Amino acid sequence: MKQSYYFSNLSSSYDAEIQDLLNDSEGKSALKARLAEKRQELKSILPMIECAPEMVVPVFYDAFAFPHPKAMAAAVQCEPDDGEFPDWGELSALVKLESWAQPLLDAVLAERGGDEFMVTVACLEFLRKFDTASAAPAAEDDAAEGGRQDDEDGDDDERDLGEAGDDWLADQGFDSAKS
Repeated sequence: MKQSYYFSNLSSSYDAEIQDLLNDSEGKSALKARLAEKRQELKSILPMIECAPEMVVPVFYDAFAFPHPKAMAAAVQCEPDDGEFPDWGELSALVKLESWAQPLLDAVLAERGGDEFMVTVACLEFLRKFDTASAAPAAEDDAAEGGRQDDEDGDDDERDLGEAGDDWLADQGFDSAKS
């Protein structure tokens, strides 16, 4: 998926942050607990939204649904300083926020830079979920409050997206990952 330099860099950093949260020191799954911890600590990590946003974005992990993927794909091509970067008022109409995340959103929007940060959050979450070219972490589907999808469905979705990407590459004349 085509994306701006800004989102390309941040997406890599965000993926790395999620990878760091996945497992504890014993290799056991820890994502759900670590996300809950980050969400509880939001007030203390909010000052990082401008200098290290990738450290705060996981608070909104699985907080969005994207009923308008074409509009989101256009948003991830924008740079913050290019005059086309959407504001949160525009972008919020293109996403659906899970109800459990509303207090987190309110806290962020009360901060200076909160609007731009929320655009960044939504775009990074969109890329995490739909950009098959990036290294998607092995996410726990129930990481959000009250998980909405069982692991098998998530695995099937990831496999379907991966296979679709491989098929598309093969159709374009490239070697697919299956080879």
